Amino acid sequence: MNVPMYDLKREYLADREAYLSLFDEVCRSAQFADGVYAARFESAFGAYLGGMHAAAVNSGTDALILALKALGVGPGDEVIVPSATFNATPGAVALTGAVPVFADCEEDTWQISPASARGLITDKTKAVIGVHLYGGMFDVRAFRRLTREAGLFLIEDCAQALGAAFRGEPAGSFGDAACFSFYPTKNLGSFGEGGAVVSADNALIDRVQLLKKHARTPEGDHLAVSGNMRMHGLQGAILTKKLERLPDFLARKARIAACYRKAAAQSPALTVQATEPGSVHAYHLFAVLPDDRDRFTEYLTARGIAFSVQYPVPCHRQTAFAAFGGARSLPVTERLFSRVVTVPSYPYLTEEEILAVAAALREYR
Repeated sequence: MNVPMYDLKREYLADREAYLSLFDEVCRSAQFADGVYAARFESAFGAYLGGMHAAAVNSGTDALILALKALGVGPGDEVIVPSATFNATPGAVALTGAVPVFADCEEDTWQISPASARGLITDKTKAVIGVHLYGGMFDVRAFRRLTREAGLFLIEDCAQALGAAFRGEPAGSFGDAACFSFYPTKNLGSFGEGGAVVSADNALIDRVQLLKKHARTPEGDHLAVSGNMRMHGLQGAILTKKLERLPDFLARKARIAACYRKAAAQSPALTVQATEPGSVHAYHLFAVLPDDRDRFTEYLTARGIAFSVQYPVPCHRQTAFAAFGGARSLPVTERLFSRVVTVPSYPYLTEEEILAVAAALREYR
């Protein structure tokens, strides 16, 4: 048996006629860029998150850039970010002209460490971006206290966290702004690229809406130098449709994760990511920490099970961020991310495939 990490065709084929109908509807309307379908998604997505205001954009990366710009972050500012994240998080900071400053992560949850972040605050610090890594929540209470005490903005990078929650409140509702990605492999995936900025502050979302369209007013004046970061109408239509099924999608991911956690607990050579107390994990990815990554990935390959290494080079060690002083030591991040592996947990896996992955976790020694 070969177990894929993802097979996006399965999701499409499960509801092919509905997607083809949406494609025809959008094409007949000619609402291709932003327009009514993106607006419908903004309304539905904000409601899903408990009444937040939302701006639909064309990627998670642009969501981060727009949120930072709307909060006034730019040249001369510093923004604290975790190193344990995808390049887009610090990259968005750098693209505003600000400086990403890298914090270490926690030993058990692998999320950004409040203690590490606190030690990095200077008079140039303007904001903190916390990443809900793999779908787990970072310590939102600690970071709300920290940013409020220091007079900083808090941005939640929720690219991997749709469906996560803390004490019943959804990921994305704790910061001054939150940014989501709808890349096809995410819990809510588009047929291409997509993203959103959400906030309880409607004025902030109004600024994002302006900036995502070249900052152009209805009168034709451009109030700032910006870009074209609008969501395509087709993506808005597809995401609105998929949002209806998201609770079922998340429930299946949770069942798969429970199966894997039980299996991994029986292996003395594996550790799984801990969940922040009081929070619900969204399981965008199911990550394990083996005793030896090379040995474990060879073992998975021999059993026909796909895997992914995320992230092989922590951001503070990447060439792109050398100019920002990123190469200082972050011992916890370096130790953990020299070993982390993610295994298939896509909801459209068959029961046979799920049991094969679980058996591999359970039997690894």
